[in-house]
Amino acid sequence: MNRYLSRCVTGLILIICAGLSYAQDIKMAPLKPPAEYDLPPGCGFIPPRMDLSHLNAQKMPPRLNVMAPPEQFDWRDEGKVTSIKNQGSCGSCYAFTAVANFESRVLVDTSESFDFSENNVKECNYGDASCNGGNFYEVANLLTQKGTVLESCDGYVASNVTCNTGCAYIKTLLDWHIICSDNIPSTTVLQNYILNNGPVYTTIYAGNGDAWDSEYSSYDGSYTLYYTGTEATNHAVLIVGWDNTLVHAGGTGGWIVKNSWGTGWGDNGYFTIAYGSAGIGQWSSFISGWKDYSANEEIHYYDEGGWNSEFGSGSVTSWGLAGFTPTEDVYLNRVEFWTTDITTDVDIYIYDSFNGTTLSGLLVDTLDLSFSEAGYHSVLLASPPKITAENEIIVVIRFTNDSYGYPVAVDVAGPAEPGKTYMSINGTTWYNMGADYNVDVAIRIRTVPTFAVSVEDEQNGLPYRFNLSPNYPNPFNPWTTINYSLGQRTNVDLSIYNSLGRKIVTLVDETKPAGEYVVRWNGRDSNGREVSSGVYFYKLETAEYTRSHKMILLK
Repeated sequence: MNRYLSRCVTGLILIICAGLSYAQDIKMAPLKPPAEYDLPPGCGFIPPRMDLSHLNAQKMPPRLNVMAPPEQFDWRDEGKVTSIKNQGSCGSCYAFTAVANFESRVLVDTSESFDFSENNVKECNYGDASCNGGNFYEVANLLTQKGTVLESCDGYVASNVTCNTGCAYIKTLLDWHIICSDNIPSTTVLQNYILNNGPVYTTIYAGNGDAWDSEYSSYDGSYTLYYTGTEATNHAVLIVGWDNTLVHAGGTGGWIVKNSWGTGWGDNGYFTIAYGSAGIGQWSSFISGWKDYSANEEIHYYDEGGWNSEFGSGSVTSWGLAGFTPTEDVYLNRVEFWTTDITTDVDIYIYDSFNGTTLSGLLVDTLDLSFSEAGYHSVLLASPPKITAENEIIVVIRFTNDSYGYPVAVDVAGPAEPGKTYMSINGTTWYNMGADYNVDVAIRIRTVPTFAVSVEDEQNGLPYRFNLSPNYPNPFNPWTTINYSLGQRTNVDLSIYNSLGRKIVTLVDETKPAGEYVVRWNGRDSNGREVSSGVYFYKLETAEYTRSHKMILLK
């Protein structure tokens, strides 16, 4: 039985799974038929069942530091790519590429190198994908609920084995962004994503008993691959850079890609391939936020299987609700959720009570959020409410999508919880999703025993304060990382200035909620040109706070 539809076995659920309306106002989005995949050895990508064709990534999100990409770029030159691994004949490429993406993201953010366990990811995900193939949606679900463990604790086995639950978690995923579904973004768009966010998870058709299978499998790295076929992608790989001057049978220009077939394949485990060849670029995504795992923190959720379908009414706006009852006194620190589209507005409300029809006792709200990509998002609350043990707290989120008429992500795979999650198309009439539809709305919370991070913060009663940290590394060439935090929701301007006080590039110019943020600068000005060695200043300006620091670019 397909792992996404394990509960679709009764007449009622079969109606829902067909995308028909069981209540006049809302319905589940149609799911694609189960894919009949005969995965060749060493592959393992299986796309999700949702129809995500609206995620086409043909325009750049305004939040990115958009520039004309350089002719050549390679994250290996920056030391931000970990070693080549070998998945063997097991269909676990989805796990290897997702883990490689996480390892690179940590390197980009901190310069710390980790060897995370691919085996833990392939065996411990809710869908039990193992060597049978999977995708980043399943991996993101696991890593947000739990986290990464080290390879030294759970070494790789190229076959289906039991999940090892005895390893310590190291890093927890907080934000995962989807660039596109089964389409290929423009080259410039994908280059900018890689330049701004680090290596990107993507997929490729690696062949399946055909001539391309033979060429790809025996590739020796001496040339740039080129393939014009349009078969569905079946293998996950990591794009680490590009080179517009690469020559191939179709012309010039191609991606530099990390594979998971060992160092004896290709160019020491890497390959280059023409832009767009073999479907490369489809199902691209990347990790954008993470944190150190904390045993004192607890995540509460009902979507055990994560996001595997959506509900809506055809309108781009709908509401989701979830009620949680912690067993100890805690603070609600983060609200986390999946989004099904680019969102133009997301509003979060925390209430004290809900009787199934009426909300009461508004405690906290966080308004006017937006996300340039669908995916998983974690929002820090500026004033975390305290939850008394055994008392329910209600989280309500109003989702407004860019175009997609099914804004509420749901889980159809895990056991449903009647009376715990609800949905509405107007914020007043609520549908009991567990009781009426046998699904759970995919909204979560993270709780902590205390939220004060310093004596000053404890006295102020705020979880964060305005701060601009020293960049690292410093001196640098050409990348450096800047951390800052905000004590409340405010407009932020973070810009780079030269030694004469002239602004050369703006890294951030938008309204952000309270929280901690990480920004990277690549040593280029607003026109994408490399700046010269020398002293530079970065300045954080808000209505409440202004601070600057000096940094040195050495080439």
